[in-house]
Amino acid sequence: MKESTSRKASMKLCLNHSQAGIEAGLVELETDFRSWCEHPHHRVPWTKLMEHLVSFRWILDQHFTRVAGEGYLENVACQRPGMYSELRDIECWQCRLIDQLDNIIHHVQNFDPQRDEIADISDDFRRLHREILDEESHERDLVEKGLA
Repeated sequence: MKESTSRKASMKLCLNHSQAGIEAGLVELETDFRSWCEHPHHRVPWTKLMEHLVSFRWILDQHFTRVAGEGYLENVACQRPGMYSELRDIECWQCRLIDQLDNIIHHVQNFDPQRDEIADISDDFRRLHREILDEESHERDLVEKGLA
């Protein structure tokens, strides 16, 4: 019994740590977008934003793999098979979030000031930011429910 409680606490701690990294990356990207919007014709803010977007994409993908694909939620669903549909819903949601991030990266990478509006791309990122935080909340809720 004690081993099970310890494993549950460890799983929650790892999830919280991983999610904290995602949240920190989102804050950093918000700052980068703001800097790029303030200086749209300077190469340095754009370069920094691109580096952080690509890095964040990798971090987010790794987080999603640890959480759903191989990890915490899969373990929860194995213990409570009735939760598999919720796990699959989160996995689909995660795929959509990665696709949205890829789309933003593409738009930033191919930005043309004659054709594109930074504000539109920045708004897309703010929407993605909110949706990632919502998805993270659902992850926590599902883990809590599954480990209860």
